[in-house]
Amino acid sequence: MGKKGFVFMVVLMLCMVFGSDRNIYAGDYKTITDMGGNSVEVPLEPERIACMHCVSPEKIMTLGGGDRIYLMAKQSPWAYKLFPEIKNARDAKGVTPAEMLDMKIDFVLYTPGMTKGEQYRDAGLKTVCVFSPEQRPMSIDDYIASFQKQVTLFGDLLGPDAAARADKYNRYFDEKVQQILAVTSKIDKAQRPAVYYGGLHGSLLGSQGKGSVMHWNVEISGGNYLPEALNDNHAKASIEQLLSWDPEIIILSAYSDSPDTVMKNPELASLKAVRNGRVYRMPMGVYAWDHASNESVLMMIYMAKLFHPDLFKDWDMIKEMKTFYAEIYGKNITDDDAERILQCLPPQ
Repeated sequence: MGKKGFVFMVVLMLCMVFGSDRNIYAGDYKTITDMGGNSVEVPLEPERIACMHCVSPEKIMTLGGGDRIYLMAKQSPWAYKLFPEIKNARDAKGVTPAEMLDMKIDFVLYTPGMTKGEQYRDAGLKTVCVFSPEQRPMSIDDYIASFQKQVTLFGDLLGPDAAARADKYNRYFDEKVQQILAVTSKIDKAQRPAVYYGGLHGSLLGSQGKGSVMHWNVEISGGNYLPEALNDNHAKASIEQLLSWDPEIIILSAYSDSPDTVMKNPELASLKAVRNGRVYRMPMGVYAWDHASNESVLMMIYMAKLFHPDLFKDWDMIKEMKTFYAEIYGKNITDDDAERILQCLPPQ
């Protein structure tokens, strides 16, 4: 029997045993279920990924697939320093679906309401929903499960090595969240600080509402999340609401301006957070900690120390960051690097 005949017989036998599914005998594709509940056929080994969902590049970098990103938005200085392979990616801004077809994009990562998958599907591109704002988790347990499910999805998309790294991340995430909750779950609501989160889209009033990532991150960390009153993922508060809430702590997005813009605003001078100097901007590492990145787990530790310093005084933030970067990103950072990340400063 010749070589071609042998290959044919092997394929035929596999089809008889497993059926005639293309994913079985071709070995080129598999079917995954995305975060929107859609079944999508994707390549087993994708090489050209278009990241039209903002946090997707960081998720891919976490799992060792940075060299597979073909299109993405501009990333943080730390991302380019620690993952230099992403420098080969092209800027996604203004790229049309037709141009993506010419680029032979394997699939487009998107989220409904922001990047809308229809335009890509209509052009003949494969699309994967990696976050669905219509399916916001409404409890801490649901949030934990949803966050880990998203990480697992990225592992499934990128292949076995990435899937193993996704499992490792999820174990780390669960361990740290449970350690935090072991303390904060015992804190009465009356003993939790009233926390406002803002600074999205260039405005202090731009926030994340009920069921959002920041809602649950703050609750896990032991705070009362004031924008829970806003029933939307990305929501906008009014100045009247902010003044009436009178937060004890104000958390600003890493993408916002300096806390001085809040501290020096006469319209906000009466707020407890301003009077007591408790306005903080979230750190920016490989990605903004407050934007559903895998560094969210670090942010929960960071906020727990802000909200309840006596209860979390034994947690060493710098040590935790260095461990995370080494074990999860596979990158070593120095104490000075960690300090700069905490202060939203770029690498030196």
